[in-house]
Amino acid sequence: MDFDAGKYAIYIWPAFGITISAFAWMIVDSLAQARRWRAELERLQAELDANR
Repeated sequence: MDFDAGKYAIYIWPAFGITISAFAWMIVDSLAQARRWRAELERLQAELDANR
């Protein structure tokens, strides 16, 4: 694989870094949100079961 970006490397490599960081942030945020939703669901289920 050729990693030589030539005279545009000063623009391309930071753009790749920003893109990778954004994807990583979206993945981490999505997983954290899913955990919060699951915790809320479990709390509501427990509340519903307690009221039966």
